[in-house]
Amino acid sequence: MDSENLLKLKVVAMMAVILEESTGDYLQASAQRNPGSEWSVDHRRVAIGRRSLSNFKSKRSSSR
Repeated sequence: MDSENLLKLKVVAMMAVILEESTGDYLQASAQRNPGSEWSVDHRRVAIGRRSLSNFKSKRSSSR
């Protein structure tokens, strides 16, 4: 593919993105990407060796 055709394809792709964004429709993160309930977040934190969520939220200042 020569550089002129590649440039045309890039311009068409950019215009498609601009037109799609101008309609206000855009990709949303799926529900599976949400962290879940506080219980599940707490369970994962403890499982990987971090403090529980209640201890994490109640700490007044950051560790130095």
